[in-house]
Amino acid sequence: MANLVRNPVPPAGLSTSTALLKEPAVRAGYLSGMTIPRLALAFGAAEYVMQDYGAEHRWGWSAAEHRGIHEDARRTVVFTKASRETGGYDIRPISVPRITMHVRALEARV
Repeated sequence: MANLVRNPVPPAGLSTSTALLKEPAVRAGYLSGMTIPRLALAFGAAEYVMQDYGAEHRWGWSAAEHRGIHEDARRTVVFTKASRETGGYDIRPISVPRITMHVRALEARV
C-alpha cells in the first residue's frame, strides 16, 4: 500500500517553499506534459510542494488554454460556451478553415 504520510524533511538542497517557483515557467512545463516529479526536480522543490502547487493552479491553467480564439496557418479555433439543459455549460471548440471570409468575420467581431 502506498505511503500516505508526507516526509516533512526533503532531501538536502530541495526547497519546501513555493516562493521561488516562477508561475509562468511551471505552467508551461505542466501544460507541455511534464510530470510532477520532473517539475519538482527541474525547479529544485520537494515533490509534495510541487504537488500542492500544481493542485492549486492546474484548473486555471487548463481553463486558460481553452479560452478565446486560437489561430494557425490552416485554421481558426473559436472556443464557445454551449449551454446544457441543467443550467451548466461546456466549452466547445469550433474549428473553421482560415479563409478570407472567416478572417473578416472575426475581425468585425472584435
